Amino acid sequence: MKAITFDTFGGPEVLKVSELPDPVAGPGEVLVDVAASTVNPTDLMMRNGAQAAMMEHLAPPYIAGMEFSGTILDPGPSGLGKGQPVIGVVNPRTPKGGSYAEVIAVPAASVAPLSPAADLIGAATIPMNALTAALSLDFLGLEPGQTLFVTGGAGMLGGSAIQLGRAAGLTVLANVSDADRVLVESLGATHVLPRDEGLEEAARAICPDGVDGMIDGALIGQTLSHLVKDGGGIVSLRGSYKIEDPRLRVHNVSVLKGMEDTETLKRIADLIGSGGLVPRVAGSYVCTEAAAAHAATEAGGRRGRIVLLF
Repeated sequence: MKAITFDTFGGPEVLKVSELPDPVAGPGEVLVDVAASTVNPTDLMMRNGAQAAMMEHLAPPYIAGMEFSGTILDPGPSGLGKGQPVIGVVNPRTPKGGSYAEVIAVPAASVAPLSPAADLIGAATIPMNALTAALSLDFLGLEPGQTLFVTGGAGMLGGSAIQLGRAAGLTVLANVSDADRVLVESLGATHVLPRDEGLEEAARAICPDGVDGMIDGALIGQTLSHLVKDGGGIVSLRGSYKIEDPRLRVHNVSVLKGMEDTETLKRIADLIGSGGLVPRVAGSYVCTEAAAAHAATEAGGRRGRIVLLF
């Protein structure tokens, strides 16, 4: 099978097409024929060496990729049929590597069935960030009618949090630039706030006593935690970014802890099928153009994910 690999850390040019043996599903695993995999920030950090310390236990060739769509080749213990469309997530910092390959073996618990009518390319842009947002909302434990503040609402994580929050009956506030206002409104934000100047005043005007919870997609929660009411919750999405506010329940959410949360993945797949989670494809490249896809992602300025097609 073809896989996109790298042997050394560096720029996009270190990526190459390699012929590797077809994987074999182990105990508890399924075999997936990959249709599409996104280029996400973790992939870039794996490739450029920013995560080298986390990869010391691995031997090259390395294979990036954390989320994918495809069809089942070997259902293993999943109960799914051969040819069933699925979405899934995978930890690429393991000896088997990630989803930048034509065929992958992953835990059966890490995939969920998609509607046959779903767009596989678009669906690949959803699972990782939607899973992170769902885990964040589970921690916050908000009830319908309560308020959620999502920082960085135009990002992939922020957009997922907005959509899932609205689906849960929450009033969702999000701060974005003027250029992203229409996008965030289309994702369902109840109130769109300024990104910087006037943000706090606008939030207080809507929630004088504070919001009930915050998902900090923009990593600015340390400076905005006072906008959460006493006893509320706030989620940091990076372990290295600490939010310290003794009034609040503070939690760091890592998608790696939910990689085998099958029920949540199924809920995400159902929302994709019903239109409750909107795919955001910022561009697509055939897998042999992975270096160009990484370069385009690093250039920034996109509101969505670039997708590699297998």
